[in-house]
Amino acid sequence: MKFILKVLIGILNLIFALFKLLPVRDKVTFISRQSDDKTEDMSLLEKQLRAKEPGLKIVFLCRKLEGSLWHKAAYCLHIFRQMYHIATSRVVILDSYCIAVSVLKQRESLTVIQMWHALGSLKKFGLSIIGSGEGRSEGLADVMAMHRNYTFVLTSGEACVEHFCEAFGYDRSHMKVMSLPRVDKLTGPDFKEASLKKIYEEYPEFKDKKVIVYAPTFRKERDISGEIDAFAEKFDTSEYIFVLKKHPLMDVHCKAALVDEKFTTLEMLFAADYVVCDYSAVIFEAAIIGKPMFFYTFDYESYGVNRDFYIDYMKEMPGFISGDANELSEAIRENRYDLEKIKAFAGRYVTNQKSCSAELADMILESCKRSR
Repeated sequence: MKFILKVLIGILNLIFALFKLLPVRDKVTFISRQSDDKTEDMSLLEKQLRAKEPGLKIVFLCRKLEGSLWHKAAYCLHIFRQMYHIATSRVVILDSYCIAVSVLKQRESLTVIQMWHALGSLKKFGLSIIGSGEGRSEGLADVMAMHRNYTFVLTSGEACVEHFCEAFGYDRSHMKVMSLPRVDKLTGPDFKEASLKKIYEEYPEFKDKKVIVYAPTFRKERDISGEIDAFAEKFDTSEYIFVLKKHPLMDVHCKAALVDEKFTTLEMLFAADYVVCDYSAVIFEAAIIGKPMFFYTFDYESYGVNRDFYIDYMKEMPGFISGDANELSEAIRENRYDLEKIKAFAGRYVTNQKSCSAELADMILESCKRSR
């Protein structure tokens, strides 16, 4: 298998060499496997780039690598589109691993910015979990040159730098402490007001009750519907509304929770009186907007073995932690939270919380100028 992959990569490099004969343009290309459409971070960054440099060409190549054999075959053709735009761009921006960036020999003048899709550093990922748990095998990671050819890797806080160095395999010189564009939406008044207006129109009952938003992480081979219902049932429906914001890949069959699919998790956070998490990076967004947080850790022992964490979970999470639904629900009803602790956590892991889109846009445009 490794031999076949190496042969295919060699063929791709020969084709890519022809693409590199084409002239480089004033072009920025965004590539994502997280979504079939441009992500929120990409849209916010695009707006800043167009305002600062109207003549700049911006290309979005967003396609998930999943589904049937037909979809995977179509993705292989999509890689050729990526190769053309990578070869003719000054800057390429990623939010996940990209085959065409990492396995191919790039122009020296190309700037590749890894704008990883999650804020902060909680669960281990990338090269940190190679050969164990949910990570790729060492052999496959080596052949596919996982996370190679990046010029810069963005990290949201100084406390995350060493974690991102480990996850991507770079030293500190490649790290840029720079928050994701979405932080602008979280800290600005417009997004909050617009989100609440839409949510209250859809769910007018939210205005009269306390809203608990539970945003669990995705578990590959486990249905946690029973655990969710067991927790939701602890709250009196005349006083509380329990909202589940499930992961897009998550399949649940809950009876006691309101499973909302009309709004994004970020939007729903603003309507929450309490936010319940487990091991999801949504904790950083919730902390930025100062929401009371609680942590439902009914499978901490088994989940930690499979994923592990960069930080001391039990010591650093800014809220009450329990795997017992009775204990956790009681803590919520008694308002056992510390907003100062939550604010300190946000400041530690998301250093810059202002003008994030503009700062990143300036960095990209400066990279374009240097490559001319």
